[in-house]
This record gives sequence, C-alpha cells and structure tokens, in this order.
Amino acid sequence: MTSSSNPMTMTPACAIDRDVLNENTVGRMDDLGLSVFAKLCGANRGAFVLDPPDGGTYGCTTFPESFSADAGLPYAVPDSANLTQSFASGNVPASATVDIVDRYIGAVYQSSSGVNANPYACDVNGLATLKNCQSPSEKSRSLRADGDIVNAVTLAGAFVYQPWATGGKILSMDEVKAFYRSRDFREMASLGVNTVQIPVPCDAFYESGEVVATISSLLYKADKAGLSAIIVLVAPDIEKEGIAEEIVVEHVKSAASFASESSNVIALQLPSSSPSLFGAVRSVNDKLSVLVPTDRGRLNIFSLPPDSHLFAALDVGAITSVADIASSDSEGDRMKMFYHESVTCIDRSPIEWLECYHDTPVYVTSGFDLAIDDCVRAGEAGFKDYGQCDRFGETVSSGWWRRHRLSLASRQLFTYSRGLGCSFSAWKLYGDDAADANSEASINIPEKLLCLRDVAAAGLVPQLSIVSNSSALGAACLNGPRPDFAMEDEIYTPTLVPHDCGKGWWNATAGQCDYWVPPPEEETPIDYRTLVKGAAAGAFVALVLAWVVKKLSRNDEGYLALP
Repeated sequence: MTSSSNPMTMTPACAIDRDVLNENTVGRMDDLGLSVFAKLCGANRGAFVLDPPDGGTYGCTTFPESFSADAGLPYAVPDSANLTQSFASGNVPASATVDIVDRYIGAVYQSSSGVNANPYACDVNGLATLKNCQSPSEKSRSLRADGDIVNAVTLAGAFVYQPWATGGKILSMDEVKAFYRSRDFREMASLGVNTVQIPVPCDAFYESGEVVATISSLLYKADKAGLSAIIVLVAPDIEKEGIAEEIVVEHVKSAASFASESSNVIALQLPSSSPSLFGAVRSVNDKLSVLVPTDRGRLNIFSLPPDSHLFAALDVGAITSVADIASSDSEGDRMKMFYHESVTCIDRSPIEWLECYHDTPVYVTSGFDLAIDDCVRAGEAGFKDYGQCDRFGETVSSGWWRRHRLSLASRQLFTYSRGLGCSFSAWKLYGDDAADANSEASINIPEKLLCLRDVAAAGLVPQLSIVSNSSALGAACLNGPRPDFAMEDEIYTPTLVPHDCGKGWWNATAGQCDYWVPPPEEETPIDYRTLVKGAAAGAFVALVLAWVVKKLSRNDEGYLALP
C-alpha cells in the first residue's frame, strides 16, 4: 500500500499487488477465473464503467477494448472467459494478462459505491491492495524503532488466567519465572520473533509488588535476547466487579508510567476503546505508542482521534460462531479446515482499509494460531460439544493435515503482515518442556496448535524472518487451498483419478464433461493444468464462496454466535 503526498489530486484505488501477482507468478495460478473473476463478476450486478465514461457499460462478459490496448495488445480480448482461456493456451502474454486483470479490478472498485465505508471493497482473495492512500498525521508504519514488522508471541497464562495454557492452574510469580526462562526468549529470537506480547491485569502497576517485579524480570530476559515488548492491559468486567471507570483510568496511568520507564516496551494496548483511557496515557506520555482493541464486527464504527502514535489492535479470532467450529465427522473436519484457509486471505482488505481510509495502521493482537475450533475450551463452563473435538488423533502424523496447517499458517502470516505485524497466541504450555518437541507427532493435543514453539518444531509455520518479503509470502494467497478434503491420505481410500475433461470438469451426476465455454470441434492439446476443478471440488468451492460472502458482510444470519 502506498501513500499520496498530494491528496487534492489522488483518491484511493484498488489494484493488483504486483509483488504477489505479476508476469512471473500468474502462470503459477491454478485457476485465474476462480481466483479473480469468480470473486468480482457479481459485483455491482456484474457491471462496471470507465472514468471518464466512454458511452459503454461493461462486465465480465464484455471488456472495453481499451483494456487490451493499454496492455499493449494489437487485438481485443473480449471478456474474462476469453482472457482466462487465451492465457492458458499461450495466446496472451503473462504481462498483458496481469495488466488486463489490474484494469478490471480497478474499474470494478471505481464503479462501486461506498468503498470508503466497506472494509472488504478491495478484497480479491488477498491479491489486491489499496494505493494512493493518504496519511494526514504522517503516522509511523512500524511500532519498532528499527522499522521492522512486529513478529510477536504472547506469553499466555503468565499474569492473566488462561486454563488451556496452564492446565487449569493459576500460577504463582515464582512459577511464572520458571515457566518463561531465559532459554525460551533466546529460542524465540532464533525463530525470528522480535517482540513478546504480555497480557497483564489492568491494575497490575497501580501498586509495586511481586507482579510488577515478575513483569520486570521477564522484560529483562526478553531484552537480553534482543526482544522488545508490548504490554496488553486486561481489565475486569466493570459492571460485574463494580469498579468505577475513574479507577480504571488511574490503573492505565500507572501502566503508562511503567511502560514509559521500560527500555524495551514499544507499545501499550488499552483494555477498551474508551477515549478516557487514551487520555490517561497521553497525560503521562505523549509519544508512547498506544494500541486500541477492535474486531471485524466493529470496523465500520471504529474511529480514533488524530494522533501519530495511535494504532488499532485487531482480533482476528476465527472461532466466533457455530459455522466456524462445528463438525462431527472426519470429512467435515477437513471441509472446515478448507473453509478457514479459504477465508484467511480476505482479512488483508480490512487491515489495509483501516490504514488507507482512517489513517490507522493495524496490529493483529490475537487470533494468529492454527486452531480451527474451540477444543482448548472443552471442559470449561459454556463449552458446547458439536462433535468438533472427537477426532484430533486423526490429525497427528497425517500428511493431509500437515499440508493444510502449513497452508493456513502461511496465509495468516502474509495477511497479517500487511499491517504492523501480529502475535502468535502462545509460546508453550506450562510444564511442557519435553525434549522431543521437535516433530509433527508432538502436536498431540489441541492446545499445542496455539503454541509457536510446538508448531515451529513440527514445521507447520514458515520462517518469521521472511514477513518483509511480500513476493515469498504472497505465494500463499496466489491460489486457493487444495480442495482435496475428500479423504485421500493413508487413513482413507484414495480419491479416484478424475476424468480428463480438458478445459472443463467432470459432472458426476450427468456422467459427462461440462464446460464454461463449449470447446471447438478439435481441441488443441496444451500442457497447462485444467482450468476448472473436478465436480466434487467445484461444488464445495461454490459452498465456500457462499460462506465467504457471509464473512465479507459480517452477517452470520442463520448461525448461532458463540458466547
């Protein structure tokens, strides 16, 4: 995403991210039509126009001739289907294909109303970015002094009770010190972590004591390993606890004073978006970076006062409704993973939208892990059993789950690094310092999917050090996830080899090959992959696209929201 220094003449636009999709990578796309056109062809009832107008109205079935001319072609590409097939057969160069796709995406965005109020208006499955953005406050695009993206891990269970992380135990401060040793911080740094995120009770700094001393001890260990820190304030429920907001304000002031005096604390995250809490911090320090919590559901109403050191802390948790977590058989488990992979890349859009239209860079504070259900909450009050936790053993040492967990992590890391950075949900579990945490078999309980040490040892996350390389990470969103959820590993009967339908797909119901565009009488053999998936996969992809529509609109109508 780029910023404009001349806001009077430039307005935000949506364009292909050339670091991700370009003439060198477009040939690696499994299906250009599914990745781009299936997403946008229905926008604005399928119509778009040019600016300035040229007397025509266009859509996926009718491209303006200027698209081809601007791409340097001596002939016109009439529509999206022709472009997809012509590129696959080698008749349209890769560079021209990307140029036409870029113009199409820009025109659809430009023709859409209310894009400034729609966090997902520029979503093209993670392939597009907003440009010509403005920053009136000239806000920093990094929380770190070195300008790097934040690669953080959360010290879960240390000061704020997390029963899944500590085995249901509330830790003493001596146990916290033993939990997070100097060796842990060195191991974090060796994995590419540059920051630790420390959740603490909001009142922890109001009076000096054992908790503050322990926080200082962990900060010292982190600093020795070259790690900075973000302190996340967790407030009690004011209504239930009967605590006046004025008291919380005083607690936040104390935390701001502590953060200001700590050499490696780079930001303080507030417990809520209350303006009085931000004012409390600024009464102590006018330059301390402050993170204000929000989530996807509040993006349209989220706004911050002008301040060059004020940022959003976004919760991207993926287990907020029954649709996110429920499954009661093995194939359903895999379909659910496929769904989570499919929708991850769309979060790029709201992250860039907040920065572009609200001058608010985004830090992903929670939700970055490999869990696709709420099984770590099993046994807790309010947990609802839909059968989602009954088959975890099937995932251990499964090649299918290994591939798709790595795919999910890669998509998350690319998407969340479009902002200020992100924090993985936890480092390790309390009491789990086994020397054999070095294989995929070590991911033997759901809780370890939230622990960076364990998933890294199992090879389920890419190197964190490559987050600044958009080209390397962007390949994760270049294609949708593999639709091989129909049981093809060693535990189940392999999927039958599909019929060869060339540029079409096998319709199992009709017992014939179907096509988007009927083939000519004599097909010319090509070496490219078929343009459309098998019928079974296609049906599920269509279902996922319907789910994505719900995700984009943030409308979970028909699904029960989890407490």
